[in-house]
Amino acid sequence: MNYRLLLVVGIIVIVAIGVGAAYVMMRNSSIPLVVSQTTTLTSTSPAPGFYFLAFTQKGIAQVLNPFSQSQSFLGYKRVVNISLNVPQQIYYWDEVPPTPSLPHLFLPVNNGTVYVLNSETLSLNETIQVGSSMGFIGAAVSPNGEYAALADGPSGLVEVVQVGSLKVVWSHDFLSPTGRTYYPCDVRWTPDSAYLVIPMRFNNSVDLINASNGEVVKVRSTSLGSQPYMVSPDLKGKMVAVEFVGNNSVGFYSLPDLRLQGMVQMPKGLVPQRGVFTPNDQYYLEAPSNNDTVLVISTSNFQVIKEIPLPQISPAGLADMELTPDGQYAYVVMHGSPTSGGMVALISISTLSLYSQLPLTTAPAIVIPISSTTANYLVNQVLLPPVTGLHC
Repeated sequence: MNYRLLLVVGIIVIVAIGVGAAYVMMRNSSIPLVVSQTTTLTSTSPAPGFYFLAFTQKGIAQVLNPFSQSQSFLGYKRVVNISLNVPQQIYYWDEVPPTPSLPHLFLPVNNGTVYVLNSETLSLNETIQVGSSMGFIGAAVSPNGEYAALADGPSGLVEVVQVGSLKVVWSHDFLSPTGRTYYPCDVRWTPDSAYLVIPMRFNNSVDLINASNGEVVKVRSTSLGSQPYMVSPDLKGKMVAVEFVGNNSVGFYSLPDLRLQGMVQMPKGLVPQRGVFTPNDQYYLEAPSNNDTVLVISTSNFQVIKEIPLPQISPAGLADMELTPDGQYAYVVMHGSPTSGGMVALISISTLSLYSQLPLTTAPAIVIPISSTTANYLVNQVLLPPVTGLHC
């Protein structure tokens, strides 16, 4: 009998709670909904933890959403006016990874010029002339965000400048006794910001340089005619990969002593250009300059274990590859051409396969991951609204 009484009381309490909740909801429905007037970025699922700030081969800055098919191009601004009449000048803009707090962005162009932009307004602050001849120039910001290293191949000049003041810390010419350039065509920092790793293409060597004073710490000679071209240290500072264009191979060296760990010959005539280590150092992803495919190299046996096909664009070939801030993807910059467009492709690190692709109607040159906060600020305060079919 007591059981039945408790059951009846329980049902009455539940009904009462439901009626009360419905009454409260009916009253609250008359309260007007307040909508913020601030413009924010939207995207399809999954929501990105980062966006891309891309600089095109014609000097235009764009903010891109890498996870949206319908709203990928979010705004633009012309930062410098580069003519298409000089294709050698615009093609080799290098990737420059900044930190969010950097006051300046350093954008090298293939005639020895480095454009220095205000990172908040994307306006041109200064032009640094490192060299004067056509040829590859590299630029990289130190992991601590305090310095930028510039290396110009044709002139043989390497210098380090302070990011904030733009004052030159040191400058050094790398020339043979006959005056011939050793052609330092790339530069990368070790993760502790203590050293620079520079391939000396025409000296057939890889040099480790003290970043504070420019002193050469170690020179690792490579085979005659190998032409070391690009370098990519891993995130732990234990290994560096070197792309050789003289014999189409990738060498792996320990840091900081530059002892050879292994050498990988590119298959099928592929020319190596730029790569990136996965966060756990298990693999090295190589982006060749003459084919739309990514090679997966095992760092345990230094063998190509997989090829990741990417969408075919014209002209074929990949320009740069870096890790996204969350370490879940590698993004590949495919230059294409200013008239036919280019592409940014995302590769999943967990599956080692193509995750998504971002076709662009113009040709990307440098692609930098930025936070959603920075992207919102640029879209709302700095950039113009997107224009369909932007090629200029």
